[in-house]
Amino acid sequence: MHEYLLPTLPLIPLYAETHYRFRYFPFSLYFRRAPEIIFDTPWRVAPNQVPTVFLLIKSANRWPVELKSVTINWESDSGESGQTTIPLTQMVNQLWFHLPLVLPDKIQRPARISILPTLNFILRGKAKRVTVDNYFGLTKKPLQTFLANESLPTQPGWICGDVHLHTHLTSDQVEFGAPVEMTRHGATVMGLDFVATTDHSYDLDDYPTNYLKNDPALEKWHESRVQMRKLNQNQPEGCQLIPSEEITIRNHGGHNVHLLHYNDPKFFPGSGDGAERWLNTESEHDLASVLSERSTSTISVAAHPQYRVPFLHKLLIDRDEWSLEDLLGDGLNGAQVLSGTPESADFSRSRAVWIAALLKGKKLAIYGGSDAHGNFNVFRQVKMPMINLFQMDDQILGQARTIIASNSTQMMDMMDAMAKRRTAATTAPVGDITLTLPTGEVVEIGDEAICNSGDNITLNISGKSTTEFGPLIKIELYQGVFESQREEVIWESGSNKFELQDSVRTEVTSAGYFRLEIKTPGNKRWPGIYLSTPIWVNLKP
Repeated sequence: MHEYLLPTLPLIPLYAETHYRFRYFPFSLYFRRAPEIIFDTPWRVAPNQVPTVFLLIKSANRWPVELKSVTINWESDSGESGQTTIPLTQMVNQLWFHLPLVLPDKIQRPARISILPTLNFILRGKAKRVTVDNYFGLTKKPLQTFLANESLPTQPGWICGDVHLHTHLTSDQVEFGAPVEMTRHGATVMGLDFVATTDHSYDLDDYPTNYLKNDPALEKWHESRVQMRKLNQNQPEGCQLIPSEEITIRNHGGHNVHLLHYNDPKFFPGSGDGAERWLNTESEHDLASVLSERSTSTISVAAHPQYRVPFLHKLLIDRDEWSLEDLLGDGLNGAQVLSGTPESADFSRSRAVWIAALLKGKKLAIYGGSDAHGNFNVFRQVKMPMINLFQMDDQILGQARTIIASNSTQMMDMMDAMAKRRTAATTAPVGDITLTLPTGEVVEIGDEAICNSGDNITLNISGKSTTEFGPLIKIELYQGVFESQREEVIWESGSNKFELQDSVRTEVTSAGYFRLEIKTPGNKRWPGIYLSTPIWVNLKP
């Protein structure tokens, strides 16, 4: 019966699954008797990587295609241009297929380039051509990427990645993501150190080739964990994968919210908002039960806490946002405050509820992630199932990132750093803040300083950006005070430089915290922002 629910669900954020139709009313404006064919490329290319365009084909097991050639036309903002033709002689007849295609790495960097790829192929004996994608009704705009001559902004001892994204393991009637290996490859080209594969709990328990049926043996779940472990072990030089899950859980009001759950070898079902059980929207777990049953070295984070849920999602699948009461739950490690562009009003609302939790004394680390579903370059999704598709420049892989003060990308090191709340969220700049006590002891992000009332402390501040994301236009040091339940800026700077080192001396008179925010112009797609997890301060009795 869930098929009657699907037409009412607007804005599904994944590559668009265009072949599902209702059993008794097989109507669809975008259905075509051909596989989904999509070209994608990371929105930036790291200095040590080559420009790579990915060809993704899904559902060729139903509509086999014979690949003949790919032609890629490109043009840079400096006037350089070229064409690359890659001959192909390959029959594709499987459910999932992807092919990385490398452009000549001789374009002068830095450069912004437009890429227009075209596939020539045979379908049912007839020659066909697809440029950019074969989605009905979308403009076939060239893909845009930036060939960087500088790495993503970094601080010594910190690593950078995307903690919220979906792969092909998230696949159902209206959506799908990119294969795990393709996702890892794209993230490596982009310059990310790690990504977390936070696929939906209600998709991970389906059969690998049938998203309409649940698999008691959890074959998809188990095989995916084996695949990720092998990729990490066999290619340790690339972006590391954190096997994860986005679990649908019940909040304090009994409604469905999403929990990002990292590095747990145990699967947690969460089917409340999966549109799989008509009129039954109650999920199997609440936050307390997940946290009590989770494995060691596992981190649990509230997903996009105050990103608004469409009215029909609330009405029909009981989706909700995280409230302040939810965030105050025991054992929660952090909140993914930043999801996609910081220009979103939902980001401001999520930031506000996170700050409210901090002022209540809750030690929540901050996280940033894209919530990308495939989407390396442009967001292409179903808007109204069976009716239309749409696209935009948001929620793409690596757009919003988490930086972690980890010794390495080894799983135990990353989980240890996350457990210690050594995190920050960014779309561009990076920073750091340490607190030096009168004894000379240095306290870092995520830690707690124990002070005497009247102690004079020093806060050491650093910030960094690159020409790709623009100079540091505003740096703000916030102090939160538990007693007054208020937060204010106690120091700020607008250096318009690319690096900053400074220190602030202040007297401790009450318990609370200090945290750092930095803003830059960003790239041509979204502004730059950095937010640190606090350093907490408590007073000796």
